[in-house]
This record gives sequence, structure tokens and C-alpha cells, in this order.
Amino acid sequence: MGFKSFKSKLAIRILLLAITVALAVTFLWVYHMWPVSVTLALIFVWQAVELHNFVNNTNRKLQLFLDSVQYSDFVTTFSVDNALGNSFKNLNESFNSVLDAFKDARISTEENLQYLNLVVEHVDTGLISFDEDGKVEVMNGIAVDLLGTRKIRSMNELKETNPDLYATIWELPVGEKALFHVNENINLSIRATQFTRRGKFVKLVALQNIQHELNAKELESWQNLLRVLRHEIMNSMTPISSMASTLQMILDEDLEKKGETLELSESVFNDIQDSLGTIESRSKGLINFIKGYQEYTSLPAPRFKVVSVKNLVSNVEQLMLNDFRELGISLNCEFVKKDFQLLVDEQQIEQVLINLVKNAREAFTNQEVKRVVIRSYQQYQYKVIEVEDNGPGIIPEALDQIFIPFYTTKKSGSGIGLSLSRQLVQMNNGNLTVSSEPNRKTVFKLVF
Repeated sequence: MGFKSFKSKLAIRILLLAITVALAVTFLWVYHMWPVSVTLALIFVWQAVELHNFVNNTNRKLQLFLDSVQYSDFVTTFSVDNALGNSFKNLNESFNSVLDAFKDARISTEENLQYLNLVVEHVDTGLISFDEDGKVEVMNGIAVDLLGTRKIRSMNELKETNPDLYATIWELPVGEKALFHVNENINLSIRATQFTRRGKFVKLVALQNIQHELNAKELESWQNLLRVLRHEIMNSMTPISSMASTLQMILDEDLEKKGETLELSESVFNDIQDSLGTIESRSKGLINFIKGYQEYTSLPAPRFKVVSVKNLVSNVEQLMLNDFRELGISLNCEFVKKDFQLLVDEQQIEQVLINLVKNAREAFTNQEVKRVVIRSYQQYQYKVIEVEDNGPGIIPEALDQIFIPFYTTKKSGSGIGLSLSRQLVQMNNGNLTVSSEPNRKTVFKLVF
């Protein structure tokens, strides 16, 4: 039924071809009318070509449809031969539906692209992406401002204007961070990730100006340090000043002159000795405090080398194991999955781990089971070493202050250990953090 009209028109064309052939033969052989026969032959050729085009109309339509899809020409519509029957009409409707779907998808893609471009331009983070040949594909306005350049098309342009910044961005490993000082107003935190697009590796770099945060953190650090310095100095100077006043008063009131000599009673003499002892003790404490500050501010630069984390942790365990056994404390190592390596100063990181393990040992009070675990593992792109103990924990008020230089909760502590440890870890391109649940556990994490 669907091909009824098509078959009818095809039959008519074939019939006309047959009639034309019959007439041409008749006029040629019966009437010997050559001009008429030639005319009929030309008509036959035209009819044959027209029949061929009629039959191949569907193929041409399919070719037109595929070309429309390939070249994103979604204006084309198919309806001319709807009169040939339902099958042609249904085919045309299918073609038109597919083209409309492609058109809607393209519009949606363009809208999403415009939305993405709008988001990229309005985030407060600079974004720049480039392929393995250095061709820049995306660069938002914030990146232009932070890099201090115009919008570039190739990373080579940045190489010419700022080779150090170019090297930092180009050589930054995927998943790592880097800091770069541009000027007094811009300090960049740079992060990189990588993906594949159209068969090429594309590197996406995020740039963030952290100068404001650095200024705020620096101010906070100075305020905390000055508060501790003031506290320590006042703790030392107040007794010294008080003892000096006491000595002056003793000398004024109790010193007796007999002839050419000055005499003191034994009790007054003992009081003077006690006062001088106090002055000496507090003076030594102040000197030790200043030495601790000097130690904190003059750390040697790290000597980087590739270190096996398993060997590093095992060495610390062997160094501390005997002391822990004597105190009835369990010391264990846990290596999650396979061993991995770090590019660090081995002695400095080992010293940090020893300090953390000692702190854990000293934190225990009356726990029945005393346990310290040194654990290493990889989490995403980060490499982590943990020191965990099941001691009394750290009170929440102290968690925010334990890394401040000279802050301590120990009676005999200097407050240098944890601040030095964090500084050493940071010098080795890592970070030292702490979390604690009172009466359950405390975990110090070295994250690289």
C-alpha cells in the first residue's frame, strides 16, 4: 500500500519507455522515417535517464541526509516526495526527526559551552589549559591578570616574557602544588591536572593568588609568637625584678655597719642566697628560651634524596623499640599496600618521626593498654605517614595552638618540638597536621 503510488509511477515510466521503443522501431523499419526514429531515440534516452533518477531518488536523499549531519546543516528538510506513498513520507519524517534531534543537541551543546565559558570567566581562580605542543586552549581573565600578560595562544609566549613562571607551570607534576612569587601583591598557588582530549594530553593549571591569606597568616603567626614571647619573658623578668627589689630592700634595711665593716645576719644572708638562686634560675631559663628561638630560626636546608618510606619507618621503630618495651608500650608499624618513596631529607623526617613517637610515649598516663602505631599509605596523589596513639588525647582548645612556637602543655617542655617538626616537614614539601579524640586517640599526619 505504501509503495502504491511509487509502483504506479514506475510502471507508467516503463510503459512509456516500451511505447517509445516500439514507435521508434516501427517508424524506422516500416515507414523508413529516419528523422522521427532519431527523435524517438532521443526521447527514449531522456526517459531512461529520468527513470534512473526516479529509482535512485532514495539514495540521493540518503546522501543528502548524511551530508547534512556531517556538515551540521540542520536547515534541510525532506518532504518533496511525500506524495509517493506512506513509506516515503515515513522515511522523510524519520530523516527530519533525526536532523531536529541533532539540531537540539547542537543548541544544547552551544548553550552548555556558553555557560561553561561564563563560569570559567567569573571564578576567582585563574585557569589555563594547553596541549602537549604548548597550544593554549583556555585562558580566563583572572589568569591573564595573575600572569601579568595578555591573552596568549602558546606557552612559548609566556616563556619569552617570564621564563621562571613558564618553567614552574610546564614542569609541575600532575596532582602537585607549587608556589611562585610574582610581585609584592601576587603570590601564586599553582595546581595541575591532566586529561586526554582528541588523542592529545591536555594540562589544566589552576592559579590562585594567596597573598591575602599569606598576609593574614603571617600576621596571626606574629601575634601568636609575640604573645608567647611576652608570656615567657614576663615569666622570667617578673621574678628577677621582684628578687632585685627584695635584695635592694634587704641591703637598705638589714645591712649593719660596724666600724669599717658591713654585717648581715645569717637569716638575711640565706634570703639573699635564695634570691640570687632564683635570679640565676630564671636567667638560665630565659637564656635557654632564646637558644630555642635561635634553633627554631636557623634550620639547615634539606638535602633531598629518594627515600624508602618502609625503611624510614622501620628505622624509627628499631630506635625506639627497647625504650617502649621497658615502659610496657606497644610500638608497631603498618604498611598499607606496597612500599613507596619520598624525595626528602631522610635525617630531618626521621627526626620528626622520633619526636612524634616520643611525644606519644610521654602522653600516656594511666591507660591499661598503651599502643603507638606508625602507619604509611597513599591516598589519591598524596603520600601519608601517621603516628597514632591511644593516649588521653589533646583538648580541643590546645589543638589550634600546639604548633605555635614555644607553646607547651608540659611542665618541663620548651614548646619547640612540634613547631620545629612542622617547619621541617614544610621544608621537605609536606605538611604536618593533627587530629585528636580525647580519651580515645591522637593522630599526627605527615602528608607529602
